[in-house]
Amino acid sequence: MRLDTFAKNNIIMFLANSIGSFFSLLYQLAMLRLVSRDIFASLNSLLSLLVIISVPAAAFTTMVTKHVSTHNARKNDQQLKALWQKLLFHAACFSIAVFSLIILFKDHIAGFLQIGSLDSITLLAAIFFLSGITAVVSGGLQGLEKFKWLAVIGIGAGFLKLAFSIGLVRNFSDALGGALFGFLLSILIAILVSIWPLKLLLAGIAKEKIALKQHYLYILPVLAVSLSFALLTNIDMVLIKHFFKIEAEDYALAQMIGKIILSISGMAYVVMFARVANLHAVKINSREILKRSITFAFILSFAAAALFNLFPRFIFHLLAGSVNEQVIMLGRVFSISMLFYALSNVLWYYQLSIERYNFIKPLIALVILEIIAICLFHKTTLWVAGISTVFSLLIFIVNLRSAFKAAGSGLPSDRQSQRAAI
Repeated sequence: MRLDTFAKNNIIMFLANSIGSFFSLLYQLAMLRLVSRDIFASLNSLLSLLVIISVPAAAFTTMVTKHVSTHNARKNDQQLKALWQKLLFHAACFSIAVFSLIILFKDHIAGFLQIGSLDSITLLAAIFFLSGITAVVSGGLQGLEKFKWLAVIGIGAGFLKLAFSIGLVRNFSDALGGALFGFLLSILIAILVSIWPLKLLLAGIAKEKIALKQHYLYILPVLAVSLSFALLTNIDMVLIKHFFKIEAEDYALAQMIGKIILSISGMAYVVMFARVANLHAVKINSREILKRSITFAFILSFAAAALFNLFPRFIFHLLAGSVNEQVIMLGRVFSISMLFYALSNVLWYYQLSIERYNFIKPLIALVILEIIAICLFHKTTLWVAGISTVFSLLIFIVNLRSAFKAAGSGLPSDRQSQRAAI
């Protein structure tokens, strides 16, 4: 059977994501083996905080992908170049501003997370700055559907993060700083390599004037969704590190399982988003793409969750050595919650790609309720993980209904349009 472009791109990104996730897992395992559990918990809390504060960068990626894909579908090359360059400049300015704020309040951040190293907060700020640039670079590659380049760069960055971090942790007295600096170097090299596939967008200064007001209006719903997703999948670790000390170490170990399950199907929405945005720009219904994407994400996430729940002790032994029953129970709970969040992520980005935003208000309300619930009922770490699982199911049910309702418009389907063209 001959595969279409959508299926090929999904396979490419799945393989790249699998390899990238493998390197991320090795990074976590290497840090777990090379540093103390206290430093490992501090590293995880900093990376969780990075995900949350990088929400504007993630929103930029989605916005850039959407509008680059739209202009590319309509063959507006000069407008595409002008748009991308202007967004790159704005992303750099925003990243510098946030970098400065993090440096200004680094004492308070370190105190909240019970971390003694101020240098680690400075490195966190630098990583954020590069993440802002990466947002526009990745959005350009996704919007142009250069998935092979995206795959190669992603795999390379994962390998370099692992290699640099191991070398630096072994040779630096500050293990936490070494782990973060290795991360920083891998992002920098990935940006430099991305210059080649984006050379047409970087060649010369675009002369065409372009108004960004309408484009920035799109970032508001994207920002709301990105912040919600970041909070849902990371705020628990940040709050656990604040409320607990010793227990945070077990929680960080168990969280690895959830993050692996979440990342396994993480690229499904990337391919879907670019494809659906392209179809929406030319007024073609994309319900079939949604069905295929959610099925693909479910198969991958469910298989990973089932494998862990069948052999939890064996998998933890491979990952982290001997663990107690509390860590295994937390891992089971994480496997369920991250399964639902992986599916919800596909549903959210589908609705963003077709510019349907009715799901955002209920999503924000549920996120706020979850944070309040964790702050009020953090009796044990298992209670916190349980609260996250309950809300993951509620959010999935709400968004499953809204996504398929949004997909049922009267536009002709992708398959119908292809038949008509024939």
